[in-house]
Amino acid sequence: MKALALAPRGFVFRDVLHLNRLSARVRVEWRTRDVHPWDQNVPPGRRSELFRDQAMRDTDAAILRLFDVLPDIDAIDVRVLEPHPPNRLILAGTVAREDAVAAQALASPRMRLAMMGVRCRTNDGRLEPLESTDVTRNESGKLRARSTAP
Repeated sequence: MKALALAPRGFVFRDVLHLNRLSARVRVEWRTRDVHPWDQNVPPGRRSELFRDQAMRDTDAAILRLFDVLPDIDAIDVRVLEPHPPNRLILAGTVAREDAVAAQALASPRMRLAMMGVRCRTNDGRLEPLESTDVTRNESGKLRARSTAP
């Protein structure tokens, strides 16, 4: 790494800085997709379920793709917003690469997201906005969103 390639001091053999560890982190925020146009006329309860499921599948897939295309990234801060104004926060968390890999064995996208550290708030099957008090940083600085679902 060129940033650590300092000029050695005179007459000292191997007088250089040695990189022990390098960590990279990305913060990503996007608006989720709304339900498919074909499903716009389904009953509101079913539409909410379809939206919740689609948002979770999309988030799960996006996280895995981000780690695939960014192999040097160790962690991703994820913030997913509603598709329409006021675009409130509905999913959030910090995902470590090793957590994403470990969660792939789980069948449910919702459970995979929970195991990765992505949290949401639901009420009667609907995704609810996360309040600012629901999203905090833990002692290691990872973004954590408290789940208020039962």
